[in-house]
Amino acid sequence: MKEDFLFIGHRGCRTEFIDENTVNAFQMALEYGANYIEFDVRKTKDGSLIIIHDQTLERTTQGSGSIKNLLYSEIINFKTEKTRQKIPLLPEVLEKFKGKIKFMIELKDRNIQGMVLDLVERKNLVNDCIFSGRYLSDLYLLRELKSNIKICYNITKGHEFNLEKFFTSKDQHEMLFHNIDMISLRSDLITEDFLNICHKNNALALSWDFYKYDNSIYIIKELIRKGIGGILFDNYKNIPVIQDWLKR
Repeated sequence: MKEDFLFIGHRGCRTEFIDENTVNAFQMALEYGANYIEFDVRKTKDGSLIIIHDQTLERTTQGSGSIKNLLYSEIINFKTEKTRQKIPLLPEVLEKFKGKIKFMIELKDRNIQGMVLDLVERKNLVNDCIFSGRYLSDLYLLRELKSNIKICYNITKGHEFNLEKFFTSKDQHEMLFHNIDMISLRSDLITEDFLNICHKNNALALSWDFYKYDNSIYIIKELIRKGIGGILFDNYKNIPVIQDWLKR
């Protein structure tokens, strides 16, 4: 098995019976062999860093409203849709899983990178974290704040430098690959050209969004054969299947 392959629990996991971005989801990813859990971070009205994907509460909880307009003391009253879990705070998750698994932190809001980095540093977890996001300028600033961190650019809906520019504006590659270590792209957009550019520039290529496939195991295997460096798994049960396959 590739020792450096990243088995990442996407939002912990995304299944029919477990709510994404919850402690339960992270625990399942851990138990089934993930070496990273990925989750999304946003800031509330009172400056709390919470773990939730959307800008609003509607899709994943019983509540409603915009995260940025609500206090955490208000948000905590709303439980997740399927299993009635609370929306976790970032410090709580880092503390609970510290030393058990590593973290891929997706920065969903603008200008929170300093707060998140400061928290990670205070918990002595810099070496256990990948910082990810879609705002390239925020990631560049993060690199200026701390040179030895691991950074992933989520280019699928990337701001300032999208996938089209990735292929057509190769003069910008030097700046891009000087500041990032990994690039994440939605599974149906992965091409040989994309992987070749990443490999040429010593960047790890990651892929996500396997929830929609009936044959996700086949898709994952094909991407690994082509040279993908890590998978963000939606179904935690697929993690040991791929690990066993890689050992053969």
